[in-house]
Amino acid sequence: MALVIVSAAANAGDFGWTRNFNIQAKANPPEFRAKLAARFNLSDMQVIALRNIFASPADAYIMLRLGEIQGVLQTLTKEQGMEAIKKYRSNKCKGWDVLAESLGVEAGSEEFLALKRGHDLHTNTNSDHVASSGFDRGNASF
Repeated sequence: MALVIVSAAANAGDFGWTRNFNIQAKANPPEFRAKLAARFNLSDMQVIALRNIFASPADAYIMLRLGEIQGVLQTLTKEQGMEAIKKYRSNKCKGWDVLAESLGVEAGSEEFLALKRGHDLHTNTNSDHVASSGFDRGNASF
């Protein structure tokens, strides 16, 4: 019984930041869209399209980060994007680890583990943004 409780508590930490992330994104959609656009070098129209594709703002962010971790985000073709969306829709219910693996991202990689712990979109002092991946955003700032 204790093992089940400890295991459940450990799993709750994986992507536990998404609830607060979604609340913040929904509280101020224009600010969220601007931050997402700046962070991933997207147009406002692309961000609006993402809102219609993914179940939540956090899902959109995670999928963009997975593309970034893969190193294909900036060179993604329309066909590759559609394939990633299909994999999202068919594998999301299996968990982010399975979905990441289906997209070619190693679930045990340092960047993926950092993504599990937090995000780097909001620049406040909340404990649910870790951003400890090795990704260099260059001049991007919020």
